[in-house]
Amino acid sequence: MKDRRDIARLVQAVKLIAFASVLAAMCALGLMLFLRPETSLQENRTLTKFPAVTLRGLWDGSFFSGVDTWYADTYPLREEMISAQKALESHYGRRSTQLIGGGGMVADAIPDAVPDTVPEPGVTAEPVATAEPTATPAPDGTVHAVGEFNGSIYITQNAAYGTYYFSQSGADDYISTMNQIYQNIGGKVNMYVMNVPLSSAVMLDRNVIADMGCSVESDAIDYIAGKLDPGIRNIRIYDNLLRHNAEYIYFRTDHHWTQLGAYYAYQVFCQLKGWTPHTLDQFRTREFGAGSYLGSYYRSANQSPELASAPDTVQAWYPMCVNADDPNARDMHMVQQDGSEYDWRIINDMFDYPDSEWYCVFSAADQPFCSLHNPDIHDGSAVMVVKDSYGNAFIPWLVDHYEYTYWVDFRYTNETVSHMVETYGVQDVIFESATFNATGDLVNGEFLSIGS
Repeated sequence: MKDRRDIARLVQAVKLIAFASVLAAMCALGLMLFLRPETSLQENRTLTKFPAVTLRGLWDGSFFSGVDTWYADTYPLREEMISAQKALESHYGRRSTQLIGGGGMVADAIPDAVPDTVPEPGVTAEPVATAEPTATPAPDGTVHAVGEFNGSIYITQNAAYGTYYFSQSGADDYISTMNQIYQNIGGKVNMYVMNVPLSSAVMLDRNVIADMGCSVESDAIDYIAGKLDPGIRNIRIYDNLLRHNAEYIYFRTDHHWTQLGAYYAYQVFCQLKGWTPHTLDQFRTREFGAGSYLGSYYRSANQSPELASAPDTVQAWYPMCVNADDPNARDMHMVQQDGSEYDWRIINDMFDYPDSEWYCVFSAADQPFCSLHNPDIHDGSAVMVVKDSYGNAFIPWLVDHYEYTYWVDFRYTNETVSHMVETYGVQDVIFESATFNATGDLVNGEFLSIGS
């Protein structure tokens, strides 16, 4: 009996020493400041900075809270630990979440699309633009296979899809803001609105969307169009995207469309303008991140092995007005959030950047202000694009049609639309936004701030 007690004490002592040793090693590792990461490739974000020492921060405790957050967020080997955790969780199998939308969210019902205003006598409402169908019907790429949720991301046939939830208040705020902006600038410029649907709205059939438990996004787009001022020119791109859904118009592992998807939106805009769109074979093209791009959905889906087995490729088409052959050429100008300014490339070589940032190839990504001068046009034509990140892939198609192209990200600019119209002398203003941004309660604050 005594021997058993001695063995038990020895085992307990060994456990205690082992635990204390591991704890001491982790504390020592945590003190190695030179090993602390500054960015996370897994989460595609900049990690918490060490807080500035201020008397106010010391007094109210916010400094110490900031140190605690910094310590946890930048712990050495953090990325490796996250990867190990995801690898372990992947052996659990896919965890289906059959709540509404996979996250317990409930959407508002979408009202019927009834025009809110009618044209005044003698005024003809701008028609909704849709691309003409081709002589030969395009192949149907609609996905009919029901999938499962991994976290908040729906996965079926090795591709990820986001969920869309209609917000009545968000949609009405957006409509009101667009109409107010039109009242402010409509007499000076042509105003266009373009709402970009998620891949789920274009690629999945309605039975699968019903299984996801989310709103029918095309109905939300129709609702917005029906409530906009008749003078606003609606660029309805949904039908043309649907017509081409057998093509590579959305990424499988990221929430954005490809530049090919944006091309089919450009076709619709050209029809509204009365232009003949350039054909794809007129452009120089290049691939980036071939078979290695794993985007935002991959990270949100707990680094799903199913998505990892089908990585994306970013294909870019260079505008004809830029020098695609000279890697040192700088054809556009950008202003960053900290006020710094750089000459940049509208299709930029991203080989020195992490694979997770390949979508940043287009239009200098999300900046407060960018511009490009087309040296081949001398008519003073100018367009302003007020956009979110979906606009980045759309802008390169526009620049061959205007002498000046300006674009701002409505989430980061401090300018107002009226001031920009006066300053840059534009004739066309395009408001591009993903539908989930246009009808989102959180994002509409940015729209409201630029609307005056």
